[in-house]
Amino acid sequence: MKGKDQMKNSHSCIPSASSQILQKCCIRGNQKEKHCDLPGSFSSESHVLSTVKVFEMAQAQLLDQTSKKEDDPSITSQPPNSHSDLSLEVLDDLQLALLLQASAEMFSKRHYERATELLSLCNLCSSPTGTPVQRVVYYYGEAFRERINKETKSIIGLQLDRLVDFEVKPTGVEELFLCSKPHVIACYHALPFYQVAQFACIEAILDNVKSERRLHLIDFGIRSGSHWTILMQALANRGDCPLELLKITAIGTSKQAVDETGKRLSSFAAENMKFPFFFKAVVSEMKDLSKDLFELDTNEVVVIYSEYILGGMLAWPNHLEVDLRFIKNLNPCVIVVIETEANTNEPIFMDRLNESVFLYAALFDCLEAFMERDDQHRMEFERLVLREVIHNMITCEGEGRIFRNVRLEEWRALFEKFGIKETELSESSLYQANLMVDRSAHGFCTLDMDGNCLTIKWKGTPIVFASAWKFVHD
Repeated sequence: MKGKDQMKNSHSCIPSASSQILQKCCIRGNQKEKHCDLPGSFSSESHVLSTVKVFEMAQAQLLDQTSKKEDDPSITSQPPNSHSDLSLEVLDDLQLALLLQASAEMFSKRHYERATELLSLCNLCSSPTGTPVQRVVYYYGEAFRERINKETKSIIGLQLDRLVDFEVKPTGVEELFLCSKPHVIACYHALPFYQVAQFACIEAILDNVKSERRLHLIDFGIRSGSHWTILMQALANRGDCPLELLKITAIGTSKQAVDETGKRLSSFAAENMKFPFFFKAVVSEMKDLSKDLFELDTNEVVVIYSEYILGGMLAWPNHLEVDLRFIKNLNPCVIVVIETEANTNEPIFMDRLNESVFLYAALFDCLEAFMERDDQHRMEFERLVLREVIHNMITCEGEGRIFRNVRLEEWRALFEKFGIKETELSESSLYQANLMVDRSAHGFCTLDMDGNCLTIKWKGTPIVFASAWKFVHD
């Protein structure tokens, strides 16, 4: 850890002239490892300031500076001394967040050389193993350098020693988020909002099928299928209206992955349930679904479960509308939807950037609270999943930008076009959600109601929403 004097000196690493930047790069380059290898937990002072708050403060400071020097590409300066109540570690993070924001501002004004200089500083001061702010800046800075390379048709600012590791190959939404790889499962189990949303939605399904005896669950992205074991146990214990048949149809593009999940669920059913269980894998892209792929019976009740699937269709609005028509044709008794509660689909680049930075700052902050910095699953999740999403959002436009999110209000407007209305989550659903929050070792996960939908937040930042919907028949 740096000495106090060294830490103070490090706060001057945002000079305005290029020669000063290059000089500081050399100095900080020698100090990088010492600066980035911080302890596994924050000090009590730095605990007060969330990662999102750091980026909000940096954004506010940048806006203040640009209002005074509107067209000056050398707008960045030292953080003001008004933050003397913050720890040196947080001041370092605040300065680093300001560097990233300034880099983005220069990029938006097409000052690519200046942006590259600032990104070089981001590279020197950030780390994939440091504080949450350092990790966010590391991956965003990496993506920005690639975007500038695309814009300038050169490799300016891209360090040769990172060329091999730098390229991020395009990956589909399903392969990243819906796979059953250990790092994905470990992080989904560690982060409370994913479990809270799942428990609330499973309870919503149970509330809507209380008197049904033949149940057909259609899962648009099943992953490990662990959420269905919760429902299966509840159905097995239902004494007043015993189930006669449970069917699960899982949709995916990897037959092997879906089949493996089916085997696990079938084994679980054989050991824990007395009623017949049937599992069917449908290997298909969402846009290619048709009713004849499903073994539907007239005397069964259909339930649709969509977790982070519909958002993956936002890059192709026509396909999304086709899917909604298909869902309507299945005539489900209820549709449960879990999606990210953020708007990273803005047409203006800087608006999209700021929204995504706040979202992923909250995610990195939450990972910090529940997993050690050197946890292998956490590091793989950040490097293989979050890195790719950030890279795609920054470097791609048009249909190539496949990772998009919109807020709940936009989903409401879209669903309304197809006669889909949100239905109230029951007291039992909210009870299950609150129970999961209470089990959390930290008090930063909170719940809010937005209409009839449940919004799950981390330190005040919305992360996901859990909801139940029904078709309104004419």
